[in-house]
Amino acid sequence: MTIPQISPIPPMSLRWVAEHARLDVLAAPHGLDVEVGAPTILDPSAGAVVLAVGVDTPSARTELLRALGVAGAAAAVFRPPVEPGTLTEAERAGVALLTADHTLSWGRLHTSLQAASDLGPHEPLDDLFQLADTVAATVGGATTIEDPHNRVLAYSNLGHPTDPPRRQVILERRVPGEWVRNLRDAGVFHRLWRSEEVVKVAAFDAPGYRPRLAVAVRAGGEPLGSVWVVEGDRPLGVEAERALRSAADLVALDLLSSRAATHARGRGDAALLAVLDGRAASLLTREALGMAPVGAMAVIAFAPESSGMDGSAEEVAAARRVADFVTLTAAAYHRRVSCAVSGGRAYALVSDVDLARELAGKVVDRATATLRPAVRAGIGAAVSDLTEVVASRREADQVLNLLVGRAGPAVAGIDDVRARVTIERLRGLLREHPEFHGLSEGRLAALATQDAEKGTSWVATVRAYLDAFGDVAVAADRVGVHPNTFRYRLKRINEVFGLDLSDPDERLVVTLRLRLA
Repeated sequence: MTIPQISPIPPMSLRWVAEHARLDVLAAPHGLDVEVGAPTILDPSAGAVVLAVGVDTPSARTELLRALGVAGAAAAVFRPPVEPGTLTEAERAGVALLTADHTLSWGRLHTSLQAASDLGPHEPLDDLFQLADTVAATVGGATTIEDPHNRVLAYSNLGHPTDPPRRQVILERRVPGEWVRNLRDAGVFHRLWRSEEVVKVAAFDAPGYRPRLAVAVRAGGEPLGSVWVVEGDRPLGVEAERALRSAADLVALDLLSSRAATHARGRGDAALLAVLDGRAASLLTREALGMAPVGAMAVIAFAPESSGMDGSAEEVAAARRVADFVTLTAAAYHRRVSCAVSGGRAYALVSDVDLARELAGKVVDRATATLRPAVRAGIGAAVSDLTEVVASRREADQVLNLLVGRAGPAVAGIDDVRARVTIERLRGLLREHPEFHGLSEGRLAALATQDAEKGTSWVATVRAYLDAFGDVAVAADRVGVHPNTFRYRLKRINEVFGLDLSDPDERLVVTLRLRLA
């Protein structure tokens, strides 16, 4: 029987450390791919990632960074906030500067980094279920991989004999409470989590139960889960135990990599939301978003046709599904697109602005066909700096507001509807600034009052005249009167109400009022 072999451990990079331990990189004088060594606590050794425990003052941080630079340490981890002078000193010393969240204890951080150092980066298998099949084939029994809370992460499907308890576990995707109690009472969990060895789980008084082997999966002392193998037609002997012990290392590698990928995605989502909201981003925000250091970018906003922008659970769920369509569609173009969900809308930040409209159209078509109702997309203007992304997002939202709930195209860019967007912005100004309310008063208001009281059509006459650019024949046809009658009405509007449409300023104000009504 072949025992799984663990590949040689590749060197750790600064990028791997930051992603694995959820650290923010504020300075990286030698880039993100520089090789780093094991974590230490206040030990300035070559290549080390130094945890600056208790180093909280600017002067102490400066002194430590200088010592680390002399010793050739790779990085220092501080608690935020970090002063600008400390950043400058890190660049001068050639030491990467990382920050750890206050909620993460120094002890837990050291354990996590030590696990990364012991196991190193690993390319995960295509699927954790595939790994379960590999373990089952190697050890010789139906296999289940569980997390520390007894939830099923994956299971094998190679036709090995099984029993009712395993079938129940797979159906419920977790170990039922009754079996958890049985295993706890039998001391199985005590042996499993306090030993590095494979645990034999003898027969229980249950119909059809088969004996099992179980092993804890750890990294640097941190429990990641467990692997369970059901005995089949042949007993699981010493060779099977040895194979399962080796397989646990493979599972640890895969679980660590999956966790790092999840954290990286979460960090990317958080970074994008921070940029979209105009909040400060770290030095490597473009790196977190998978974007080139320089270049144009634009925001695309997506929303279902029925979106009410109330952030309900249904809207958020639909937006997340649209975000998945964005990611998959972008992959078809061999592009990585950052995507996040906020307020019932999905937002994508694209660096290939020439592809934005085509990408948006493909996403809308696929999402509409699957989700129903239809999905709409608004594209903001291209910008060149991350600080300008908030403006592109605002434009994308404004374009989307014009598309949702209205007949017309499903995808539009800001240049397609800039005039309509400008009108909506002016409406917003009217609502927010009382000093502009005078647009709704004066002569036009007097016309509207008489129309309401006497059934006249003064306002319709003015609107037709302005919409026809002063062409009386066209305007008269629109309101259904003779051109001479129309001219007479214009004359009376001037004489009775003092509204002179030959005055360009008067025309502008009246046009705005009518368009913003």
